[in-house]
Amino acid sequence: MLFHERLLKNKIGMPKACLHLDNDVYSKGGCINGKLEVKGGSAKKKIKRYDIDLISIDQFQKKEETINSRSVFCSHNCSPNKTGTFSFVLNIPENIEKAAETKKFCVLIRVVLENAHSIIQKYPIHINQLVD
Repeated sequence: MLFHERLLKNKIGMPKACLHLDNDVYSKGGCINGKLEVKGGSAKKKIKRYDIDLISIDQFQKKEETINSRSVFCSHNCSPNKTGTFSFVLNIPENIEKAAETKKFCVLIRVVLENAHSIIQKYPIHINQLVD
């Protein structure tokens, strides 16, 4: 195995992903607008797909549930020291379950690179729960 491949296997020199959201607080029935920014690592890689998921996490029951999801298949080259930006919109359903004290919401990003490498990160958000 080449030295460079070993570094990537240990996640050293991998591209970095950062999520920029328009707000930190959202409402039921609203939209999450944002940009996914991917900065190239030490070697040229190809982005095969990226996923944006709205997830609820029940910390008491240790259970995650996907509320809404968006997957985009692409073939984007990620060169060293170059940045690629992808815009997205993710809807928040009107019938979203009322959040208990132990329930949190987050946006999860997954960037799938060639050779089955992935970048996965979670970003917490707050969804206002209107009284029905």
